[in-house]
This record gives sequence, C-alpha cells and structure tokens, in this order.
Amino acid sequence: MPERPSPSQIPADEIPEFASDLLDLRDKPPEPLAPAPQALGVWELAWPTILSFTTQTLVRWVDFMMVGSLGPEALAAVGVGGQFFWLVQSLGAAIPTGMVALLARAVGARDRHLADAALRQGIWLAAVVGALTMAVMLPTSAFWISLYGVEARVVGYGSEYLYWLVWGTIPMAVGFVFAAALRAAGDSRTPLVIGVVANALNVLLNWLLIFGNWGFPALGVSGAAIASSLAMLAQLLIFAVLWQSGRLQVKPGPASFRPDREVIRRMFRIGYPAAIEGGLFQVGLMLFMRLLGRYGTAAIAAYNVGAQILALSFLPGIGFGTAAATLVGQHLGEGDPDSAARAGWRSLAGAVVSMSCFGAIVVWSAEPIARQFTDDTEVISLTVEFIWLLGAVQPLMAVEFALGGALRGAGDTRFPLLAIFVGLFCFRLLPGSIAALVFEAPLLLVWGMLVFDYLIKAILLGARFYRGTWKLVEV
Repeated sequence: MPERPSPSQIPADEIPEFASDLLDLRDKPPEPLAPAPQALGVWELAWPTILSFTTQTLVRWVDFMMVGSLGPEALAAVGVGGQFFWLVQSLGAAIPTGMVALLARAVGARDRHLADAALRQGIWLAAVVGALTMAVMLPTSAFWISLYGVEARVVGYGSEYLYWLVWGTIPMAVGFVFAAALRAAGDSRTPLVIGVVANALNVLLNWLLIFGNWGFPALGVSGAAIASSLAMLAQLLIFAVLWQSGRLQVKPGPASFRPDREVIRRMFRIGYPAAIEGGLFQVGLMLFMRLLGRYGTAAIAAYNVGAQILALSFLPGIGFGTAAATLVGQHLGEGDPDSAARAGWRSLAGAVVSMSCFGAIVVWSAEPIARQFTDDTEVISLTVEFIWLLGAVQPLMAVEFALGGALRGAGDTRFPLLAIFVGLFCFRLLPGSIAALVFEAPLLLVWGMLVFDYLIKAILLGARFYRGTWKLVEV
C-alpha cells in the first residue's frame, strides 16, 4: 500500500474545509482499513458514542426504576452491587486502553497487521481477565458487598445481584474490546446499533425476570442481574459473527490469537496506569459510599439514584472523550501532532457546552425524575440536593472526560492516574472523612467535597494538555 501523505504534504485546494470548529464533517476518501483522520470530525465520532451510552444509561435507569418498587434496600443493593462490579471491571482497563492507543496509531499509520494484532490480543486477554474475575468473585460476592458497611438486608440483596452480574463478565469484557476497537478505527456507529439491540433485549428480560411476567419466575434483584448478563452475551455474539464475516471496520487479518509478547508489552505499558486509575477511582467511590453509610441507607440510595440521573449529562463527556482519544491517536500515528492538539481542544469545547446544557436540564427537572425511581420521600429529598450539587460542576467534569480521553489516546496514561488520585483521595475523601468523622458535618457538606475533587482534576489535566508533552509519548 502506498504511503499516505501527511496533511502538510497535501495541496491546500485538495483538503476539504471544516464545516465548523465542532461539526467538522469531511468527505471520506475510499480506504479499506479505516477513514483517514482528516476524514473524521469530532462530532461525527462523538454523537454515536453519546447515543450508545445513553441507551445503556436508560437501561440502568430501568433497572433502578423496576427494582425501586421493591423498596429502598433493594434500590441501595443494586447501586452498591453495580458499583463493586464496575470496580472489578476497571482493573481490566489496561486492555482496552492500551489497545485503543495502539490501534488508533496503527490506523493513522495505515498498519493493517498491527491493527488486527492489537484487536486479537485484546480479545483473548479480556477473556482471560474475565475468567479470573469470575473465579474470584462468584464464591465471595457477599463479602465484597459487606465492605460497604451497609445494612444486612442490603448486603443480602446486593450479593445476589453481584453474583448473577458476574456471570456476564467475559461477554462484557470481550464485547467492550470489540466496541473500543471499532471506535479507535473511526467507526462509532456500529457499536451504537449493536448496543441498542442488546439494551432492548435487556429491558425485555428485566420485565420478564424481575416481576415474573409471561410465566417467567419473579426473581427480583437477581432477575435484573441475569437480564444484564444475558444481554451482554447477545451483544458479544453479534460482534463475533460480524467480525468473522469481515463486516466490521477492523477485519480479520493474518495475525494470530497466540500471545504476541511485543504487542502485549506495548499494550500494557500504555494500559496499566489506566487499570490502576480505574481501580483507584472505584475504591475511592467505595470508601466514599462507606462514608455515606454513616448517614443511613437513604443517603446511599440517594447518591446512587442521583448519579444515575446525572449520568445523562455525563454522556456527552464520554462521547467527546472517545472522539478525542481516537483523533489524537490517529493524528499522532500519521505524524501530525498539531492536528491532534486541535482535536483535543475541539473535543473539550463540545464536552463543556453539551454537559453544561444537559446538566442544567437535569437539575431543573431533578424532583420529578427522582420520583420515577422511588416513592420514599427521604430518598427523593436527598437525591434532589445531590443533583443540584453535582449539576453545578458539570463544566469541570467535562475537562476530565475530554482531556483525559485525549491524553489516553496519546498513550499518556500516567498523568490521568495522578490527577485522579490527587483529586479523589486528597480533595474529596480526606476532607470529607474529617468533616464526617471528626466534626459530624451534615451530609450536604460531605457531598460538597465533590466540587474540590473535580476542580483540582480540571486544573491538572488542562495544564498537562496545554504543555503538550503528550505529543512525545511512544506507544
């Protein structure tokens, strides 16, 4: 395949113009591997990812709404069980994070073999990590839920939920690798379509298995977890069939599933800080939730419901962060760091504007939305207070999503780890623990430590991206 010229080598009259700084949709030249970085726009990559995660969030809402009818204990249990499940899954973040940075560079450099090898190594590594996770967690689910310091009934419900959710670990991990690989190659629409199908199945199975409709057993919180695991399995099967038939953007090539030491080494060198970051973040959330446990089950339920409601405003950040990771990685692979920087800043602008607007809408409608999750008046009141607080920091959270994604796409994964540790542990947990344990401060003040957490992370990540040292990271 002939070498593709860099943007500086292309005559000015042959380069398609930007539609705008954010809506930079460009004509795609025919290319069998993936669209060229110049053919991709921030919004073009972001909107399918936003819609994809929106459907996932809505399914999560359905879980909470359906389980909420069983009482605040069941509601808190689903929140705690799901939180711990994501804690464990975050430890495997080294695989998709390293794969995305490597695959995006391969696409930018038009290295078909490396793209295929990165995906194959990611698939089998995700399956192995998933199997190890199941072996550890299946017999110990009650123990892990008890670490949150919640009431006995919450532990019982939560351990049931976590047990059945763990059965979907391998399908979820491998499916996430497929989706991440496609987005890194510039195709964010296929994961959207497959995700919509899987999430629709999840909702149907929720209705059948939680309440026992159409002759199915009424399994309560266990039914919600079983529905999620089955939906994740269906999603993986669709990805696998499409990939094997050559209908995905990243097609099967000559690479092998046999362990490739060089590719694995490169993936883990990039990805292990992201795994540590994800683990620290989830551990920090677990400790924060344990701190909230001092204020009762209603406080934990409100925290989880509020986070689920505000997850809608997080979704644009996830979309623009994914777009930033893809474009930064591809532009660096093509040898164009200046375009990589512009993609990062455009992603940040899109994230700030969209998250602020979404956050304002959610804050304005906080109480009626909260009533859809539970009829417990105390939980509703606390949820509204939490939403107002977290809604105010949406612009700061946008910086973490967009520039954090840009840095990871460049392979600079160590600095986001540092930012997460400083913000979460030094500016949220430490002062929050002092306020709650020493001064017995009211719950709202403890929640207020979130502001300092996100402010510090925004400052650190913004300064790092501005300095541009990420342009020199080798993957």
